[in-house]
Amino acid sequence: MTARPLTLLLFAAATAAPAGAQQIPNPRLEGTEPAVRQRLASLQADLRAAAGNGDAWGRYGMALEAHTFTDEAIVAYRHAHELSPRTFRWPYLLAALIDERSAADSLPLYRAALGLDPDYAPAHVRLAEALERTGQFDAANQEYAQAARLDPANAHAHAGLGRLALTAGDSDAAIRHLSRARELAAENRSFAVTLAQAHARAGDRQRGQQIAAAARSLGRINYRDDPIRSSVHDLALDARSYLRRANAHRVHGELALAQRELRAGIALDASRPELHFALAEVLAASGDPAGSLAAARSAYQLHPELEGVAPFLARALFQTGDLSGALAMAEEALRLDASDVSMMLLVALVSAERGDVVRTVDVLDRAYRERPQDPPTRDGLIQLLTNVGEAMVSSGLPDAAAGQFRKALDLAEEAGSPEAAGLRRRLAQIRR
Repeated sequence: MTARPLTLLLFAAATAAPAGAQQIPNPRLEGTEPAVRQRLASLQADLRAAAGNGDAWGRYGMALEAHTFTDEAIVAYRHAHELSPRTFRWPYLLAALIDERSAADSLPLYRAALGLDPDYAPAHVRLAEALERTGQFDAANQEYAQAARLDPANAHAHAGLGRLALTAGDSDAAIRHLSRARELAAENRSFAVTLAQAHARAGDRQRGQQIAAAARSLGRINYRDDPIRSSVHDLALDARSYLRRANAHRVHGELALAQRELRAGIALDASRPELHFALAEVLAASGDPAGSLAAARSAYQLHPELEGVAPFLARALFQTGDLSGALAMAEEALRLDASDVSMMLLVALVSAERGDVVRTVDVLDRAYRERPQDPPTRDGLIQLLTNVGEAMVSSGLPDAAAGQFRKALDLAEEAGSPEAAGLRRRLAQIRR
């Protein structure tokens, strides 16, 4: 028997019985937050009262999708599209879910949606991506180009054009479009990586390596400006979704919105340390050190070994002048990660502040042996080694001072730092 495409099966099922006669999808809700269960129960009640209302089915589908009940959401969107065939939202949202399973089966749904609203650029991008994944590159190129015409600031449209140009061997066009995508979405690692490949393909390997190296510090963020899809995610009432939305706002500098999401998530479930830690980071970026410190402490109390929280708390305590607390927390961070050079530097700073020269030198030596590659950390180590060296010169210990300057110079030369020349001159002066 020949397999039938998923979309045909869905529409065949849709025509088998009136939507009002269909059973309302009822997902398994064990382990979900009470707010989620309450919201879904309310929408189910709305459907029982108006099972022939397409928008009621669509709203229920959005809530189901928001909480990752994908199978049930597909059923709900299918009924919404059947009952409200002139509403763009329902075939579009259905297409996006089908796309996660079969790009080929999503194509007629994307086209049906665009037949209702041909000016929605994100839909052209998603259709183009599905066409690209199915090897229909010329058609994909046309859709990306249309999205870029409708919305010149759509980063994913330019990225798609750049990828296809790279595949076609047109390095110049690839670099042009991917550079634009990177300008529009500097936080997107995949855009930067593909741009690096384009430069390498064009023969500028050094530029490609520079861009690729910079991309390593980027998170795996793939934010896209798609208000209709975003409206689905905004409905999610679970703690993880609050965190995800807050991170998206933070990436775009919307710190007040990020705070709002995190506080709402904490109000929902105050036992989640990752929400408190994220709030600490947002408050620090917002210029609220006291609030940031309090949130970090809450995160630490809930989960002392949560990645990043101990170093963050150590730095926060140091900035507020609590040297004892900062030292204790930095030592705890090093217990969890003995190679954390930034925490070694903090221990060295506090030890130097207290006049403990032996410990300061010992910790800096450990940090030097780790050979930190992160530029700010490496520069901080170079500066501390230099400061300790100068202090030793003032104390009449030129040989010990020279040892500190040699380490600083070694790191600076390894990094190709312009500070190397000055360190070399200073070391020569000390040796006289």
